[in-house]
Amino acid sequence: MDRFEELRRNLDKTNMVGIEIGPFYSPVAPKFDGWKTIVIDFQDGDALRSVARDHSVEAIRAKVSQIEDVDIVWQGDPLDDLALVRRPEGYDYFIASHVIEHTPDILSFLQQVSRLLRETGVISLAVPDMRKCFDLFKPASSIREVLTAYREKRVRHTPETLFEARALSVNRNGLGSWLAGSTAPLAFTGNFDHAWRSYQQDVASLDARYIDAHAWFFTPASFELLILELNYMRLLDVSITSLVESHGSEFIVQLRKTPAIQISLADFNTKRLALSRQQAVEY
Repeated sequence: MDRFEELRRNLDKTNMVGIEIGPFYSPVAPKFDGWKTIVIDFQDGDALRSVARDHSVEAIRAKVSQIEDVDIVWQGDPLDDLALVRRPEGYDYFIASHVIEHTPDILSFLQQVSRLLRETGVISLAVPDMRKCFDLFKPASSIREVLTAYREKRVRHTPETLFEARALSVNRNGLGSWLAGSTAPLAFTGNFDHAWRSYQQDVASLDARYIDAHAWFFTPASFELLILELNYMRLLDVSITSLVESHGSEFIVQLRKTPAIQISLADFNTKRLALSRQQAVEY
């Protein structure tokens, strides 16, 4: 299976209605191919097509025609509120390719996604593998950071997140992602002095405009561990049904709505320890 087929696993365009957020020039379940998909993005279709036409990357300019009209322009409002107004009975699937790592509050985001789905709904995610992209030297995200962002109800990235993005991002021969096993030379992408100056400015102007960045960094096992912990804590009513590492710089995850797992603390700790050990080996 290619990545698109993996993301569409268990989805059926003939009788399912779903959502795809942020597809830009590469939709997974495009309306032009017969999918009953509601498209959510931060700009409307005309604005996105304009961005693509002027993009510095020729491959993106060549895909302007694949950018679909946007049904819901998202400006930070709760996703479930926006989506359920259009379809109160809920949705059968939610697709997000390289989106969740950008969310300031990943737990609130996943809770909103769960609420907009029907009981049999599927969440299909493409998640960057931090071992094979510019996030390589950033610390893997843990339950601590997730709970902190949730408690603070973050709607924008912290100065520390932005500093980390500027100071710790790396590349291999100028590329921000690579295949497993690459031995191409590594280099920091940003300038540390610039990152430090920008951090001080960010701290002094916390209400400045939103600046995008990766806020969450995962290996396959660390992501699986996080979902297990959040489900056990009854903070999230979804669980992983499949997780596939791609040959490239991501892994594909599908989740379904499910009640909180009913296992003993001892069994939970056994699973948690196994995933923690796997994460250490992966990294």
